[in-house]
Amino acid sequence: MSLTWLPCILLCLPAAQGDALEIVNPRATYGHLGAPRPKGVGSLPGDVAHFTFEIKNLKLDDAGKAQFSIAIEIRDQAGKLFYEQKPYNSVAQNFLGGNTLPCSAHVEIPLDAKAGDVAWKVTVVDRSTKQAASVEGKGKILPANFGIVQVGLFADPEGRVPMSAVGVVGDSAYLRFSAVGFGRGKDSMNPSVQVSMRILDEQGKPTMAKAITSVIDKGAGPKDPYLPLQFAFTMNRAGRFTVELTAEDRVSGQRSQVLYAVRVLPLE
Repeated sequence: MSLTWLPCILLCLPAAQGDALEIVNPRATYGHLGAPRPKGVGSLPGDVAHFTFEIKNLKLDDAGKAQFSIAIEIRDQAGKLFYEQKPYNSVAQNFLGGNTLPCSAHVEIPLDAKAGDVAWKVTVVDRSTKQAASVEGKGKILPANFGIVQVGLFADPEGRVPMSAVGVVGDSAYLRFSAVGFGRGKDSMNPSVQVSMRILDEQGKPTMAKAITSVIDKGAGPKDPYLPLQFAFTMNRAGRFTVELTAEDRVSGQRSQVLYAVRVLPLE
């Protein structure tokens, strides 16, 4: 079970001033390391919620390693616990110095998840000092419907290497996503989903005269709940861009759109 992550409340157990364990810069993303997700829009069943943050002031051993655990709780509108990840022990290596280490969590939303508001909480415990810090907030699961889910940027076409939304000139990226809740033809039982990718520059102007478009009308099994999809593009110049993904279910007439922000840096 999962949710859309919304603005957070930070809770820390008392510790010596300046050394308290903290969770900083929490944000919801499209995929691991991906672009920020908009706040307050909710998530469809079948989506995956990714949450990225930094842990500050973990105690490091002489080799620069930190030992900590992460626990997740999600409760429904009545306060009933319906998902829990018990404390999961992790070890992180601090290679570059400083007092923060990146971390992330993700949870899948089942296709049969009930719509409604949810409350979530992530707790980190430093296993060396026993200090704990928690971040919590509210989210919403939307009613099941047609839409784009499981959006993530990858460095490889197989989707094995997550890529951040910041690249350099010359990088190639693969934006993977799925359509869910699509209709099927009465006779063929095949889907008919048109997807397109348009890229906008910082002024909101399209970088190409026409959007890249594809239609998926075969290849899905009769019980397949997802249509896995992918667009690739090369980062040929520096700047800030917005990748506009659009999917239209030509059976039901429903439409879904996701905006994915990308920054391209000059290669030094």
